[in-house]
Amino acid sequence: MGDDTLFKHESLQDLDTVIAYLEAVRDGFTRRRLTFTDQEREIVLEPKGLVRFDLEAKCKGQGCKLTLKFAWKDRPTDEETGNLTIAAG
Repeated sequence: MGDDTLFKHESLQDLDTVIAYLEAVRDGFTRRRLTFTDQEREIVLEPKGLVRFDLEAKCKGQGCKLTLKFAWKDRPTDEETGNLTIAAG
């Protein structure tokens, strides 16, 4: 993905639907391809290499929140992959 693209979706769902979404995300990571669509747009992500994983869980009063973030680069830099070059002479 070279273009700047934003796909955002917010809704209220029952727990079974949330579980199905999480299973679909897991399957997408397993297949190395995640496709998100709604009535207006679509985005396809192809995770590869090292994936940054952030998790935040908090409760305040009667409300709780869980945030999961995954990030990767389409083309990792040498610094991120730890590539080493050795030359003789």
